[in-house]
Amino acid sequence: MVQISHSQEEQDGVIAFSLPVRNSLKFNRYAINPTFSFVREQNKYISIYNKREWTPFDDAPQTYLFSYAGRFRENIGVGVALFQQNYGLLTTFGGILNFAYNAVLERESNLTFGVNLGVYNSGINEGKIIVNDVNDPSLQNIPSNLLLTANPGINYGTDFFDFGISVNNLVLYNINTSTLIEDNPEQNVQAHVMYTGYVNSRGFFDESKFTGLVRSEFKKDITVISGGMMLTVPKGIWGQAGYNTLYGISAGVGFNISSQIAVEYNYEKAVGDLTAFGNSHEITLAYKFKNRYRYNYSGDDEEEGIIIPTKRKRKVNAVRQSVSSASKVDRKAIAEAKAKERAAAAARLKAKSETRAKLAAAAKERNEAKINQDKAEQDAKAAAEEAARLKAEQDAKGSRRRSSKIESRTRC
Repeated sequence: MVQISHSQEEQDGVIAFSLPVRNSLKFNRYAINPTFSFVREQNKYISIYNKREWTPFDDAPQTYLFSYAGRFRENIGVGVALFQQNYGLLTTFGGILNFAYNAVLERESNLTFGVNLGVYNSGINEGKIIVNDVNDPSLQNIPSNLLLTANPGINYGTDFFDFGISVNNLVLYNINTSTLIEDNPEQNVQAHVMYTGYVNSRGFFDESKFTGLVRSEFKKDITVISGGMMLTVPKGIWGQAGYNTLYGISAGVGFNISSQIAVEYNYEKAVGDLTAFGNSHEITLAYKFKNRYRYNYSGDDEEEGIIIPTKRKRKVNAVRQSVSSASKVDRKAIAEAKAKERAAAAARLKAKSETRAKLAAAAKERNEAKINQDKAEQDAKAAAEEAARLKAEQDAKGSRRRSSKIESRTRC
């Protein structure tokens, strides 16, 4: 709504880049932060997304998004998308190119860089204009703008947590007029904290994945804080809920038609100052391309299909090219690998402690040997001095005897 009023005030048809993809933690996550095409992602998806906002009103905002995005390599995520947004008489149409690169710092420590580059045409939808004369000269002066935008982001991930920051509309460049758009209401800095964990229980919820995301958008005139959570059950169903201080509360549900085809619906109810605008609805249809190899730092989730069950293979031939590109590794194997690593770390710590103990013992032996040597030298020195003293006394006694003999001879 802010970008619409801004466009109308300027009367140039320029609409700031802002996709309303904020309620789903399952699909099109790169629209939240450009690193999310890689972070916690295992597969690639083709998805068709539609959102209708404030449905009680005619010509209310509506968004269409077609995208192909996900994990392409061990350290690369990519996304390509086409979108169209209609705001009554105003409309935008363009594309998005997403790229994310990950640098492994340690085994459970990753630093991911990403960027969304958008090119789109913004202006007035001529098909929505109603005039009496189609040859009206004013129709020839309808402004149209070709815009370029850049949204960079960064994410640091650990075993369960992700911390990140991004800048939305860092640059918004009008190619037609060769100028930068400086007064952009959608330019903001966004920060997030995300948690990903698994439920250890029995029955239906066993090995379910829990995802929680808290983020804040620091805009020029307002700060928007939002939070969302999602629980995904391996049977092929998930539910999510969220709250946004500007747009209100949301809830959604999704399920897998098959192990590769999924559908998701989200409902958003406006609160506060936007209550009068009513509710919003969004739906996503997605197809998942399964990767042959399992990537590190990903959601290692096997989801079934509800309507079309997953076929169970009697025989599986697993081919591994490397440790980082394993064909299929279950959570038990991962837990065993972590246990082995912990045992190896404990063994290394024990060996280091034993080495330190040996070094300390050797140093102690050297000190004791030096002490004993010094004592032996002192004893030898004392013995030599005592021997010299005794010899001196004996020599003195001998001298006295010889003197007495000489005196006796003299008397005689």
